[in-house]
Amino acid sequence: MALQTQDAFALQAGESLLPLTLRRVLIGCAASCVAAVAIGYVSAALFPLQPQISITDYFFRTQDSLWIILIAGFLAASAFLRFPTTIAPAFTAARLRSARLATLALMALVFVCGAAGSALVFDDFHLSRDEFLAEFDAQIFRSGHLIAPVDAEWRLFASALAPRFMLPVAGGIGFVSNYLPGNALLRALVGLLGDSNLTGAILTAIAAAAAYGIARRLWPQRDDTAVLAPLLVATASQTLVTSMTSYAMCAHLALNLVWLWLFLRDDRVGHAGAMLVGVLATGLHQLAFHPLFVAPFIVGLWFKNRRPLAVTYAVVYALICLFWASYPQLALSYSGMESQFPRGAGLFYFLLRAVFQLTHGEYNAPTIMLMNILRFISWQNPFLLPLVVLAYGPIRKGRGIARELAAGLCLTVCAVGLIIVAQGHGWGFRYLHGLIGSAALLGAYGWVDLMSRAEDAEAAATRTALVVSTAFAVIVLFPVHALQARDFTAPYVKASAAIASAPTDIVIVDQTGLRAGEDLVQNDPFLRNKPKVLELTEIDETRLPALCRRYSISLFNSSQGLALGIAPVAIVPDEAQERREKLRAMLAKISCGKPLEVTP
Repeated sequence: MALQTQDAFALQAGESLLPLTLRRVLIGCAASCVAAVAIGYVSAALFPLQPQISITDYFFRTQDSLWIILIAGFLAASAFLRFPTTIAPAFTAARLRSARLATLALMALVFVCGAAGSALVFDDFHLSRDEFLAEFDAQIFRSGHLIAPVDAEWRLFASALAPRFMLPVAGGIGFVSNYLPGNALLRALVGLLGDSNLTGAILTAIAAAAAYGIARRLWPQRDDTAVLAPLLVATASQTLVTSMTSYAMCAHLALNLVWLWLFLRDDRVGHAGAMLVGVLATGLHQLAFHPLFVAPFIVGLWFKNRRPLAVTYAVVYALICLFWASYPQLALSYSGMESQFPRGAGLFYFLLRAVFQLTHGEYNAPTIMLMNILRFISWQNPFLLPLVVLAYGPIRKGRGIARELAAGLCLTVCAVGLIIVAQGHGWGFRYLHGLIGSAALLGAYGWVDLMSRAEDAEAAATRTALVVSTAFAVIVLFPVHALQARDFTAPYVKASAAIASAPTDIVIVDQTGLRAGEDLVQNDPFLRNKPKVLELTEIDETRLPALCRRYSISLFNSSQGLALGIAPVAIVPDEAQERREKLRAMLAKISCGKPLEVTP
């Protein structure tokens, strides 16, 4: 259907119900959300989640379930309300005259939120290990190294100084994370030009622009979809809050959409550009995410009898994946270091990690995944879900790229459910963050299908309902989610500041009884910080006495963490906990370390 004309917006002032199809979908979405919340509570009660992934349940209970119910109420109410058939003249005129202007406004919104929110919401603090290591690696790259050398005096304590997600360097002589370097390289580049904390804001603004460009290519005669796609991306709380962080997911969202914009050019320049973007997008942090987005488009080329191009893409992406799977070993070799594994840190190391993930899945993965998806929904514009449901028709009929977009979402959900179902920290469901653009474009397909069959009054009421949903997302949901993120992060900010100001050479962190207490172990990659922060579990007990004789030591444990507001977590006896108890006994026996004094 062509762009609605001015006459369609010049309806006589009045009210109308939404189209019947949309009303049915709204009621179905509302009922499904309420039922899913109930199932989540019942399943978690019958099959309690393991302590190491209980943060998923914690977020579900404290942040998401209530708001999912309220969103369901909003959707259900929308199905019965009569909406005005005229909207503000300024909004109408701006949308008709300049979809670009509206998109620029959305880009400005996400950039300002991301730039200001990194300080206002997160105090420029890198909360999770993923976030911290992104900036950790960026500092290494800005210094001109691929791996930071570790001074000889600290090599025996390397695993305690950097306890998780590190590349296994033999002898502890070097520091770098075992994540692929793309996100850190982007942060390093922005950091050379200014503040690296602006990286997420810049990338998210690019994502909004790319969503506009894609919608223009798919529906060149429709200004409404050109605005709708970036609107659904930019007004999601997940998009806005994540843009304030150093997660690689901002880059995944931006590069996936840039890739698709280039792919849809469908010429040599476009496809060559898409392949070049694919090199960086595949190497952002985890190998699988971008190829899962791309795979359906390659398959689509094959079934559209464009097999030489499909084979070219398949070969190029196979080489890209092979390169990034081998990258850790290449970085070690370039730096003159070796892996602690006899077969190196290349392709075999990658396959070993993949097999480990596949064979160590969570026993209650369906419950965790349900909570993850509900979290994703609750952090989006409320109208995204019903619009995606309305895209079923275009998907079934194979219109445009609807099938490819839907397949990418399904592939990623399945892969995550099998391999890394528990996201840990995350504002929204970050493993789907790179596909928010796909969901928004599917929403645009649903919008086009709906509006092509709606009466003029119903179409006008639908536009008004979208405006109301967007206002609810920006004025209600976003501030609430930003406050939730700030409240969760604030105790860790206080704890990190207390540790950094300790009057000793070393602070030993005992994570027992603290939710994500290990994430407080944050050191400069070149160990220029004082005090050094060590994680208790990873300290070699045979070297503990010498450490205590040589350095002054403070202890940070659950007493300090709980006093500063960090949430407690159940203590489950296991090998790590037994080791911590033994090390605590040794510290007490040799009178090593005093509790760090903190001010709540």
